Amino acid sequence: MKSLGSTHAGLGEWLVQRLSAVYIGLFSLYVAASLGTSPAGDYLAWKDWLAQGHVRLGSGLFFLSLVAHAWIGMRSVFMDYARPFWLRLVVTLFTGALLLAFGLWLAQILISMGAR
Repeated sequence: MKSLGSTHAGLGEWLVQRLSAVYIGLFSLYVAASLGTSPAGDYLAWKDWLAQGHVRLGSGLFFLSLVAHAWIGMRSVFMDYARPFWLRLVVTLFTGALLLAFGLWLAQILISMGAR
């Protein structure tokens, strides 16, 4: 039986991919506008800006969206183009572990900024 590749997941993955892209774009515009109107002059000003509750929450959602978007996109590429099963398994596990590590690292940073 021939594998259907990344087409099997359908609407759910498509919706997560589109919604995460919209949020990533909107939050990037917010950051650009916010820092464009009142730039952080030094490290402490930058750290204070990032420590604000709404910026931390928005950043957390941004990175969660980024990880989900990357996971779905890379998984789709691997399922479509990595033909040997062992290769698909290895690159999928490696990508998942890497994205999980980045997500945990970013969560640690955002949590530590609130505990100042």
